[in-house]
Amino acid sequence: MSIKKYKNLNQERKLPSAKKKIAVYCRVSTDQKDQANSLENQKQYFQQYILHNPNWELYKIFADKGISGTNTKKRKEFNHMILSAKNGVFDLIITKEISCFARNLLDSIFYTRELKKYGVGVIFINDNINTPDGDSGLRLAIMASIAQEESRKTSERIKWGAKTPNGTRRCIWAKYAWLLCKKWQNVR
Repeated sequence: MSIKKYKNLNQERKLPSAKKKIAVYCRVSTDQKDQANSLENQKQYFQQYILHNPNWELYKIFADKGISGTNTKKRKEFNHMILSAKNGVFDLIITKEISCFARNLLDSIFYTRELKKYGVGVIFINDNINTPDGDSGLRLAIMASIAQEESRKTSERIKWGAKTPNGTRRCIWAKYAWLLCKKWQNVR
């Protein structure tokens, strides 16, 4: 190797590495006001979180509002984020927890593996999981299973609470069961 080539290689090593572009994913499952506040709080938290890491810069915040995490088909921002990741426009996704990313074991594993193929990792802050880490697969599977079961149980409780003691339905929409049942009790 020539000395000139050697000097050029050393100069390249001295250049500061480019900042990683970070995408954020936030989701709330209802359009209720308290959940809207939660969505804004998540966005502010992640903006500050990224600012405190000098090697990161915010690419974009993707946020789905009023959409369940049990299925990805209707989550426009989630799907846009996955497509952007495949196009290589950012390096890493951070999100609050697995249940925010997906409340379905198969989706959680599929999408994190798919993203990994494109060199994009996912950090689940509250679950302390960073998919580029070697031991993240098992922890991801366990936490995704818990998120899926939690979603199933919540759905069961809402459906159960929407029935009268004789088994007939008090409320039409499970999503609004509590509010409708509350009104029904006040009418009696």
